Amino acid sequence: MPGHRSVISIFLTVSLVLLLASVTVSAGSRNLQTSAHQTVSQKGLFKISLTGITNAAPFNKLHHWHIQLTTRRGRVISDATIDVTGKTLDHDHNLPTSPKVSKEIERGHYLLEGVKFDRQGAWQLKLNINTPAGRDVAVFKIPVDTAIWADWHDGWSADERRILKSLWLGSLPEAAPDPSNAVAANSAAADFGHRLFFDTRLSQNGEVACATCHIPELAFTDGRKMAQGIGQTRRNAPTIIGAAYSPWLFWDGRKDSLWSQALGPFENPVEHGTSRAKIIAVVSRDQDYRRRYQALFGALPKPGDRAGITRAFTNLGKSIAAYERNIMPAPTKFDRYVEAILSNKKPAPKDQLSIEEIAGLKVFISDNQGQCIRCHNGPMFTDNHFHNIGSHIVGEDAAEQGRATGIHLALSDKTNCRSEFNDDVKLDQKAACTELQFARQNSTELVGAFKTPTLRYLAQTAPYMHAGQFGTLEDAIWQYRDVPHATVGRSELRDLIMSDAQFRQIEDFLATLNGPIRAPAKYLKPPE
Repeated sequence: MPGHRSVISIFLTVSLVLLLASVTVSAGSRNLQTSAHQTVSQKGLFKISLTGITNAAPFNKLHHWHIQLTTRRGRVISDATIDVTGKTLDHDHNLPTSPKVSKEIERGHYLLEGVKFDRQGAWQLKLNINTPAGRDVAVFKIPVDTAIWADWHDGWSADERRILKSLWLGSLPEAAPDPSNAVAANSAAADFGHRLFFDTRLSQNGEVACATCHIPELAFTDGRKMAQGIGQTRRNAPTIIGAAYSPWLFWDGRKDSLWSQALGPFENPVEHGTSRAKIIAVVSRDQDYRRRYQALFGALPKPGDRAGITRAFTNLGKSIAAYERNIMPAPTKFDRYVEAILSNKKPAPKDQLSIEEIAGLKVFISDNQGQCIRCHNGPMFTDNHFHNIGSHIVGEDAAEQGRATGIHLALSDKTNCRSEFNDDVKLDQKAACTELQFARQNSTELVGAFKTPTLRYLAQTAPYMHAGQFGTLEDAIWQYRDVPHATVGRSELRDLIMSDAQFRQIEDFLATLNGPIRAPAKYLKPPE
C-alpha cells in the first residue's frame, strides 16, 4: 500500500561504507589510504555506500566519490539532495573546498566531487540528506593521519642525520651531578621533596602548593596565561620536566640551581606568600616531616634562630630539587622514529612520521628556512639561553627587561652557587661556579630577552611564552611570519619567508614531541 510504504520509509537506516583501496604511499606519490567502515545516521532513515571512483584518492588534490542511496531494505532512493561538509577533529580545520553532489548519474547513484584532504588527522564528514521521505544527517570519521606516509628513510642526508641524532632523546646524558646539593641524588630526600611539593600548608592561606602551578596532568604546568598563587603573578608557569638540565631557572634566569629556584615562590607575596620561619614551623610540628628532615640534615633549628632557619629553609629547597630531578622526558614518536632511522631500520607503523610531519621536521632543522634549531636545539629542544623575540607584549609587561635584570638578580642572590649554602666545600666557590663566572651581564642583547622554552609536551602546556601571550600553538608559530617589533630592546627575529603550508607542517611536526613523562609513578600524583 502507498501509505504503508510511506510509513516504512520514515524508519530507514543509514550505513556508510568507504571503499578506498589501500595504497603504499611514497614521497613522490602522496595518496590517501583509508579502511572500510560503517556508521548509522542520527535518525536512521537512509542507507548509503560511498566508493572511490579511482583506486586511490590523492592527498591534497581534488578527487571524487560515487554515492549510492537505498532504504534499509535496499530500495533505491533516486530523488535525494545531499550536502557534504567536513573538518578535522584534531585541528578544527575545515575542508579547503566546498564539495558538490550532482543529481543522479544513474538511478540511485550520485557523484560527490570537489573533496580534498589537505591535512593529516582524523577527519569528520557530515552528509545532510534530504528526500521526500524525510531529512537525516550521517556523520562519520576518516582516519587520514595514520595513513599518509612518506618513505621510511625519506632520503635523510648525513648532515641531517647528525642533526636528528642531536635532537634525539637517546642523546640526552644523565643529568649532571649537583655538588652544591648534597642530597640531589638521595631517594629519601626526593620522597621528602615530593611531599613538600604537594603541601598547601606551606603557603600563607593554606591553599597553594608547588603543584598548584605545576600540575602533573598538564606536564607540570597549570593551563593559565599567568600563574595564580595567592595572587596574580606576571609569568606563565613553565614545565619542570627536565629542569635538571637547565643552568638557569625562571624565565629571566634569576636563579642558578633547582634548589635555589624552589625557595623563591615560598616568600613571593603573590605565590605562596609565606616566610621561611613559618615554613620551618610547619615542618617542626609535623612528626613525619620532622623525622624525615632530621634523618637527612640533622636537628631542626629552634624558633628565633634566624641563621638556622635559613639553613633549614635551603635544605627544604634541596629536597624539592631532589624530587624534581626525577621528573624527566620519556621518548616520543619523534624519538622512536629517529632511533629507527639512525639504526637503518624501518620505523614501526605507529612510529612512522607522516609526509606533513617529515616536511615540518625538515623545515624545522633547515638553517635557511625555519631556523628553529638555532634556539630550539638538543634533546630538550632548548638552548637554555635568553632571546628577545618581541612576542606581542602589551601593558605593564611590555617594559620587562628580562635577562638584563635576571642576571643581576642571580649574581646578587644570597642562595646562588657562590653562597655559603653551596654544599660543595671541596672547591673554591668563585672558581667552581662557571655559569655565574662567565655569564654575560651588561649586553644590550639581554634587554627584553627571555629563556628559550622546551618544545616537548606542547600539547599540554598552553598558553605559551613567558607571559602566556599566545593561547594556541598556531598563534605562537605564526608570529615568526610577521615578526612584531620589540617593545623593549631589540628583537632578534626576522620575517621567515615560508609558505602557509610550511608553517602548518612545523605545527604538525611539533605534535610528535608529545608523550609520557619518565618518573616513578608515585611522583606523578600527590603523596599517599
